[in-house]
Amino acid sequence: MINILITSAGTASAISVIKALKAQTALEVRLIATDMDEMAAGLYLADAYYLTPSIKEAAYLPTLLEIIQKEQIQLMFPIFSKEIEVIAQHKEILDGVGVKLLLHPIESIQLVNDKFRMGDWVAAQGIDTPRCFPKKELSLLTENHLPIFVKPVSSSSSKGARKLTKLEEIKQLLPQYDSLVFQEYVEGTEYTLDILVNKAHQPIVIAPRIRLSTKAGQSVKGETVSSEPFVEMVESICKGLKLVGPCNIQFMKQGDRYYFIEVNPRFAAGGLMLTVGAGANIPLLAVKEMLGMPIDEAECKTRPGVRMTRYWEEIILG
Repeated sequence: MINILITSAGTASAISVIKALKAQTALEVRLIATDMDEMAAGLYLADAYYLTPSIKEAAYLPTLLEIIQKEQIQLMFPIFSKEIEVIAQHKEILDGVGVKLLLHPIESIQLVNDKFRMGDWVAAQGIDTPRCFPKKELSLLTENHLPIFVKPVSSSSSKGARKLTKLEEIKQLLPQYDSLVFQEYVEGTEYTLDILVNKAHQPIVIAPRIRLSTKAGQSVKGETVSSEPFVEMVESICKGLKLVGPCNIQFMKQGDRYYFIEVNPRFAAGGLMLTVGAGANIPLLAVKEMLGMPIDEAECKTRPGVRMTRYWEEIILG
């Protein structure tokens, strides 16, 4: 029996990880979920659960360590973006109590979470990315430059991201410039790639999908596509950042060019189960990688043309 701790059980990502590990039969696992909200749905999909303080509270890490000791946790999946950064900062403590993790270096996590710096880094690798406008140029833009795209420097699930179609909108947001990224607007087909990177910084799963329909930044309808156009770019990004573990990368295709949009250093929120259903159970493969088990190349491939649609499901408590 492998005891696995999955945090932030109220997120769509955590629920997908739980479902994926429950669906597989290759390994016998026991899943322990945590969240600060007793109504978090993922708590009730796991084999056991615990409530924890917020990651902002000093008691957060000691509480996790108590759970780890009580449940004899062997592996851990931190799920939420901000939580992953906290765990990465304390990885040595978790290593010391025998918990295995697949975590990107803290410096890489901080870089990819900063959209402005990450855009510059990717451009330096020779990969197309939307141009970011310096503050001094924004006041000089004309109607011919519109629309442009704005998003927070640090965010997730497309929160705060929107298209600006009027110069007045840019002017109103200028006082917030230090917390925002103003970009060239790229319109086309959006691709999300579910990726798993091994300990040698080599992506072993590159699973692209298009989002046919989204709600709150999450895919509710999607379809898998070929990974061929993305392999070289993804390998460059993963090796350059020394990534280790699950992540997702977004690209936009405009004409015949693929523009890098962002890296999220975590499991995808909306479409992970499409990748699992198309042949690559990334949570299971991550468990195997943490345990040093062999992974067949066939396990890492997804079939193009697999489609997903999603519906709500209820859990009745008490």
